[in-house]
Amino acid sequence: MVVGICHDRGVRTRVLVVSHACVIEANQSVYADLANDHEVEVVVPAVWRDDLRPTPYGGTRQSGSDLSLLPVGVVGVGRPQRHVHLCSPRRVLERRNPHVVIIEEEAFSLAGWRWSRAARRLGLPYAIQSAENLERSLPRLMKWAERSVLAHAHWVMARSPGAGERSVRHGASRDVVEVVPHGVDVVGANEERRRSGVVGFVGRLAPAKGVSDLLDVARRRPDLQFEFVGDGELRDVVSSAGTNVTYRGVLAADELYDFYASVAVLAVPSRTTPTWSEQFGRVIVEAQAHGTPVVAYDSGEIPWVAQETAVIVVPEGDVNQLTEALARCAVGEEGRQRGREGRTLVENRFTNAAAAAQIRRFVTSIVSR
Repeated sequence: MVVGICHDRGVRTRVLVVSHACVIEANQSVYADLANDHEVEVVVPAVWRDDLRPTPYGGTRQSGSDLSLLPVGVVGVGRPQRHVHLCSPRRVLERRNPHVVIIEEEAFSLAGWRWSRAARRLGLPYAIQSAENLERSLPRLMKWAERSVLAHAHWVMARSPGAGERSVRHGASRDVVEVVPHGVDVVGANEERRRSGVVGFVGRLAPAKGVSDLLDVARRRPDLQFEFVGDGELRDVVSSAGTNVTYRGVLAADELYDFYASVAVLAVPSRTTPTWSEQFGRVIVEAQAHGTPVVAYDSGEIPWVAQETAVIVVPEGDVNQLTEALARCAVGEEGRQRGREGRTLVENRFTNAAAAAQIRRFVTSIVSR
């Protein structure tokens, strides 16, 4: 069976999205925007977990949006690249009969492979996400699958220039690759809420996120306060680190936004490992959207994000420079000025509305053919 694309101008375009990330309401904003003028349905895991929320949770639709969620059970809950939906992607596509499929999963993931194969067999155009920016060792079968997924993609949503170049090396046609960075919903910044001398951290409490380096900074600067949000293997180390270190646990989305707005500066000291390199650093733009300055290591794609915004970058692993930059931004005018600049630049480049506009152009180009 081949599902044809309907060109009737009176029919709203049907878009089916596959995204484990959209199980979280905050990650649905791009497709909620798209749903203003298209019929958008998002396939999400019925149950998921992640490093920031280790307790299993289900997906809920973003309040006030017109998009629909289709929760599906998965094997491999919490495994972004290795989860498998307990359904037949082909049958789902036959029943929903979308005009376009957007697969917000990596091309080398099991989900990316299964849903793209089903789309190809039904003659449906599809987009695939590309966030991986590191050349790491993959099994031969996975390499073959990735090349096939990328080679047949009508559009590759690269989350950074590095990811885009990698996708071309692995089989994508350069003319279908476009950088579509993660976006945020920009909110108003209130400098009066910011607590002078407070350094914040949001993310996995793991070595790759530079937690140990930031704790070293805390020992060097007892005059500053350090607050950690998240969960992970170093949770107990953070909890017992010292009198100027506070572990805030895992925060809900609205609590997290309040946290961004309350700290003087956010630290993002990510470290490169043999199997992982910072692919974007969503917390960087989230913090700046709230007018909060960011100090980060020049790891992975962070230099690119910094070039587009107002992030202060220091050499990866240089704790001395990290300490100096955080101290400057935690107290005084430099941090406030960086925060104002960052919010303006994020609003111009890294919003969910901007990402939705790029996706809308792709969908329109496919349906109008």
